[in-house]
Amino acid sequence: MDILIKNNCSFITFIGVIMLSLTICSCSKGPGVMETDSKIRVVSGIITFSSDRVGSLFLLKDGKIEKLALEGGNGRFSLDGSKIYYGKGFELFSYDLLTAERDALTQLDEFVPGQFDISPDDKQIVFESPGPKFDYDIPRNIYVVNVDGTGYKQLTFFTGGPKGWNARGAERPRWSPDGTKIVFVGPAIIGKSSMDTAIYIVKPNGEDLTKIISNANEIYKPNSPSWSPDSKKIVFSALLKNDKQGYESVWTANDDGTNAQTRIWSYRYIFTANADGSDIIQVTTKQYNDADPVFSPDGSQICFVSHRHYTRDKIPNPIGAELYVINADGTGEIQITPTTILGKDNVISPHLSEYANDSSPDWHE
Repeated sequence: MDILIKNNCSFITFIGVIMLSLTICSCSKGPGVMETDSKIRVVSGIITFSSDRVGSLFLLKDGKIEKLALEGGNGRFSLDGSKIYYGKGFELFSYDLLTAERDALTQLDEFVPGQFDISPDDKQIVFESPGPKFDYDIPRNIYVVNVDGTGYKQLTFFTGGPKGWNARGAERPRWSPDGTKIVFVGPAIIGKSSMDTAIYIVKPNGEDLTKIISNANEIYKPNSPSWSPDSKKIVFSALLKNDKQGYESVWTANDDGTNAQTRIWSYRYIFTANADGSDIIQVTTKQYNDADPVFSPDGSQICFVSHRHYTRDKIPNPIGAELYVINADGTGEIQITPTTILGKDNVISPHLSEYANDSSPDWHE
């Protein structure tokens, strides 16, 4: 399977985008301008994201960042865009953007949900969890539950393999907009935990589990998939095998986790593919750590997180990131959340408080 690399041209005009300066505001309700930064542009629609910008959950609309008076993260829009669903601890909540009312959806007991998504009809939740007993040695699997907490169903059953943090199971589920499939990251080997990853789809009832993208040809360790608005494509991040250095330490090992060793440091890029895993196209080409991609509401653009900071020794630092938007054809990349950095020449100190750490975007019209 060949990978098509889109040309990245800085002379393409980004349609509908204008320059905007931002200034910090500490208000907890209403649009807040975060800081002056000439790189910030306006994009259409509204984006929710998690961050450590003196808060945890934010909205980006018309070039202004609003800090929501909520504790939690991993925000997901309802289908009509009127609500945001988010998680905190064992609970999932909904927040009405018009009335500012917050409702607890369900108490997930001891499941310790990680990444989650809401079904298009707002009636079910898909989430990752190691199960009723939290244990780092137990791989995570994918579960579905009704929003009222009834009807638990386990969709995947990955077991065995490496222990501890390397017990990679099923993670980062996203429900397709047409409601028929769930895409997620899982171990490269069906049924067994692994240090390597692949992208799978499965029906909401647990049937037809299919691996659609793995370490084919040039890509390695695909991650963080999400859907296009028409459910015909996915966007995801992955490494390129021929990279010589970068942000992420790449490990290789036997299927049972033995003989683990560092291979290279590698950069992470954004890719698109058809929903069956065919026609993989590389979208971002700059040597950074790009992750958490989501399509725009019309499918023409992609929002993603990018780590673009360096330590004083000019070593790539994977902590600290902002949101960027790029056309789906790989042109017109722009930064849409401001950089919070102290120091000169884009060089940060080891203190984590000196730059932003944005993550988990979701985009609605």
